[in-house]
Amino acid sequence: MLMFTRNGDGLADVTDDAEWAGRIDNASTGTLPTPPTKADIRQLFGIGSLAAPDRPELDISRKRKVYGEPEFTLSFAVDDTGDTNWNTFMGGLPAAGQVYSVWFATETRIFGGDTGITATIIANPDIPESADELQKIIVTVTWKGTIPEVADNPLV
Repeated sequence: MLMFTRNGDGLADVTDDAEWAGRIDNASTGTLPTPPTKADIRQLFGIGSLAAPDRPELDISRKRKVYGEPEFTLSFAVDDTGDTNWNTFMGGLPAAGQVYSVWFATETRIFGGDTGITATIIANPDIPESADELQKIIVTVTWKGTIPEVADNPLV
């Protein structure tokens, strides 16, 4: 599961299922409220993976190395390609991506803490030649820093 909202519009408590229920709205047209009102959270379902981060490497004296800030990439294949996701999500996302507050979850864990991860989301269509294969929206989420805070997933 992948959830995102306007950057900075986090949660008071990531483990509060009632707060999630009040904020998740997949039918939203994307019109943002004026702060301090928080924007809706969009929720996408699919299959994804988080690879080991890229870490820039720098040679220093005495044949030593130091490593820079890690950059993470989460790849996520959305299999709900109905009109809402194609038009509102993918159609409304700038081609160069957009920065959001992001959470991602497995069946048992949720990552991102109360504030979410400040990350860039890029979406691309995957329309196969065969009618026997699913169309998908391939979402790439990238951020620099650390692995995000993790908690038990209240949305199961």
